[in-house]
Amino acid sequence: MNSFQCTYPPKLNSCDRKVILDYFENAWQMEDMLMKSLVGEDTFYLNPDPLRNPLIFYLGHSAVFYINKLISVGLLEKGINSDYEILFEIGVDPEIPEELNEAIAHLEWPQVSQTWEYRKQAHSVISEVIKTTPITLPIHPNHPLWALMMGIEHQRIHIETSSMLIRQLPIETVKRPQNWQYAPFNGYTLQNEMIQVAGGVVKLGKAFDEPTYGWDIDYGDRTVEVQSFLASKYLITNADFIYFVKDGGYENQAYWDEESWYWKTENNIKYPKFWIPQNGNYKYRAMFDEIDLPLDWPVEVNHYEAMAYCRWQGKDTRLMSEAEYHLATYSNGFVEDVDNYNLDFKFGSPSPVGMLETAKSYSGLYDLRGNVWEHLSDNLNPLSGYKPHFLYEDNSAIFFDTKHQMMLGGCWITNGTEALKYYRNWFRPNFYQHAGFRIVQDINH
Repeated sequence: MNSFQCTYPPKLNSCDRKVILDYFENAWQMEDMLMKSLVGEDTFYLNPDPLRNPLIFYLGHSAVFYINKLISVGLLEKGINSDYEILFEIGVDPEIPEELNEAIAHLEWPQVSQTWEYRKQAHSVISEVIKTTPITLPIHPNHPLWALMMGIEHQRIHIETSSMLIRQLPIETVKRPQNWQYAPFNGYTLQNEMIQVAGGVVKLGKAFDEPTYGWDIDYGDRTVEVQSFLASKYLITNADFIYFVKDGGYENQAYWDEESWYWKTENNIKYPKFWIPQNGNYKYRAMFDEIDLPLDWPVEVNHYEAMAYCRWQGKDTRLMSEAEYHLATYSNGFVEDVDNYNLDFKFGSPSPVGMLETAKSYSGLYDLRGNVWEHLSDNLNPLSGYKPHFLYEDNSAIFFDTKHQMMLGGCWITNGTEALKYYRNWFRPNFYQHAGFRIVQDINH
C-alpha cells in the first residue's frame, strides 16, 4: 500500500481548527510530492497534453487560487505577488491545441525556483489564516471560510489533473516517489458477464444542508424513474479492449461518428493512450514506469473510444446514464466508506477489476466507485435548484454546452469531497482522464 493517507473531508458543522489545518496540509503535501517527481527544470515548461497548460502553471495555480479566493471574502487584505496572481489564476479548456497556443503564446512563465518560492509564501499565509480566523460553525456556502474549503478541494482536484499530465511525460523526466506502489495484476482476466440491474426510482443531487463541501453543480435535485437494464459486471479491461484493437476497431469508420473519426484520424490514434506497442504486443505506461500491460486492469480511454467500442459490440450496446449509475451504485443501503474502494491513493494505479470484494455494489457490479472514472452517456447538465456560487461563477455553468460528457465514481487518485457520492465530473470527449467504462444494454421486453 502507499504510505501517504488522504485525510477524510471535514464535516463543516462539527469540525475544529486542527481538523481544517490537517486537511489543508494533507492536500498541500500530496501536491508537493507529485510536483517533486518531475526531473529537471525544463520539464516544468513542457505541456504533455496539448490541451493543457505547461506544468509550471500547475505548480503555481493551486496556491494562487487560495490567495485570490481568500482576498475576495476579506480573509486576506492583499496578495503576495499580483503578477503571479493573474498569470496563474485561470485554467484552460480549449477545443483544439491551436486555441490554447494562441491564448498562452505571449505569456512569460517565471523560473521554477521563483514559483516554488511563491508557493512556500502562500502556504505560510494560508496556514496563518487557518490559525487565526475564528472558526464559527457551520461553514456554509456564504461563510467566508467556504473560500478556504473551496481552495482545498480545488487543490485536491488538481492533484488528479497533474497526475494525468505527469503520466504523459517522457519516462526520463519523472521519478517515482518513494513508497509509491502500483496495484498487483494477473496474467488472466475474469469472465465479464452482463448482469440485470432491477429498475427503480433514483433521486440525484446533494442536499443544501449536507455537512461536507460541495461544488455548485453537485447541488439541487432530480427524480428519475429508471427501467431495468443489463450492465457488464466489471469495467471493460485491457484484455477486453485488445479484441477491439486487433479486430481493426480503430480503422473501421463504422464504429465512429463524424466528430470522433475526425479526431482519431487527425491525431493518428491507433490504440489507447497508455499502451506502448512493442514487438507485436503492448507495454503500459503507469504513472512513473513502463510495465507489462496489466490485462485485468480497466482500459483507460476517452469518451470517443468508449463509444466506438460500444458500436463494435453491437446489440444496441451503450454507456451507462447518470441515473442508471446512481441506481446501480447507491440503491439498497449504500454505506459511504471510501476505504472500500480504490480511491484516495489506496494504490498508485488502477487495480484488477473485481479484486476488491468491498467494491461490489448491491446490484452485483464491481468498481462503480473508484479504480477509474466511469464514462457516462450524459452531457453535463444542471439539476433543478442549480445556482452558480458567487466565488466561482464559471466553475460549471460555462460547460452546459453539449460538448462536455459526464463521468462519475472517481479513480484511484481521487480524494477529498471529489471521492464522495455527490461529485459530478465532466470533460470534453477527446480529453483523457484516468477513466474507463462498462457496457450497458436495454432489456427487450
